[in-house]
Amino acid sequence: MTPRGALARDGAPWVLCGMPDAGTPATTTTLRTHAAVRAAAKDWATFSSDLQGDADVRDYRQLPLEADPPAHGAWRALLLPAFGRVEVARMEPALRAAARAIVAAAVARGRFDAVHDVAFPMVLRALAIAFRREQDVAEWASWGVETWRVHADGTRDGAHLERYLDRVLAEAAVAPDPDGDLFAWLAAATIDGRPLTHVERKGVANLVLAGGRDTVVKLVAGALRHLAHHPADLAWLAAEPSRLGTAIEEWLRVLSPLPRMAREVRGDATAHGCPVAHGARVTLDFAAANHDASVFEAPCDVRLDRRPNPHVAFGAGPHTCVGAHLAKVQARVLLEALLETGATLAPDGEAGIEWIDAGPGARVPLRLHHVPLRVVVATG
Repeated sequence: MTPRGALARDGAPWVLCGMPDAGTPATTTTLRTHAAVRAAAKDWATFSSDLQGDADVRDYRQLPLEADPPAHGAWRALLLPAFGRVEVARMEPALRAAARAIVAAAVARGRFDAVHDVAFPMVLRALAIAFRREQDVAEWASWGVETWRVHADGTRDGAHLERYLDRVLAEAAVAPDPDGDLFAWLAAATIDGRPLTHVERKGVANLVLAGGRDTVVKLVAGALRHLAHHPADLAWLAAEPSRLGTAIEEWLRVLSPLPRMAREVRGDATAHGCPVAHGARVTLDFAAANHDASVFEAPCDVRLDRRPNPHVAFGAGPHTCVGAHLAKVQARVLLEALLETGATLAPDGEAGIEWIDAGPGARVPLRLHHVPLRVVVATG
């Protein structure tokens, strides 16, 4: 198999020392090499996550993402039973049924948008299954693919999410239940032997609602777009569906669903040869690290059989994404459902994609707005 990617473009240098990078403040140092990003992600004492992001749409921290050890470990341990491998395995039959229904409807129409007709509905159904909140799917869908609404002037609005969280968490506080839905479970949960505060519950709920939404949409829609442009790869997967696991890892590398994340320096530090002062912000560029030619041969090529594949699409170190396994299972069951239909896909017009640079000669999608596809062949 010789898969091909369409990512080539003149790009930026791997490391910017105290210089502005696209989409980051002028005081930010950006780490781009695989080695530098992995080292900083693991060195939480120097490159701290103990900060609040998204200040334009929330005034509290997402937990456990925006906390350092040892507090981070306690918050992560709280979430693991809900998103670990055992619990995701319990969800898989329901996830598979949802995937088959979504794919069957899209294939039957003959034309569909990979973002809005397949990936986004799959993510909403997965959240409903994971949270045990089937009644909220329509409300979640009304927010759009992005967790926060983006206005025409580029500003973001999180008021709808705040109203939702305040309402459902208040309802759950009346009847805490460790065996109930996500919010009833949070109301019954304890950390360090005490109940969670309302703000802490919001911090956890905000993270799992936001972190498992547009990122998984990008992974699934990006994979479908690739298969539409490269039918030989679709045939290769159809011949042996067990290859999907390796293929998904490669799509994660190439697409880098969460391309960048901020850290704050604690104490003077050197970031890949660049002096960085205490209190400065450092951006870990996971997308650039995933296209580091010193680690990945022909990094702009989409090689669905790439092994080894030490990508950092889910981060590295203690803050590795707690929902990584659920994201992979969602993608796998949906793509398995596609293979079961025997459908062959093709592009059906220009996709709406925002691109960002990911190192020399590479770019990755920041957002997939729409990916129109059509069904060429469908055999039962």
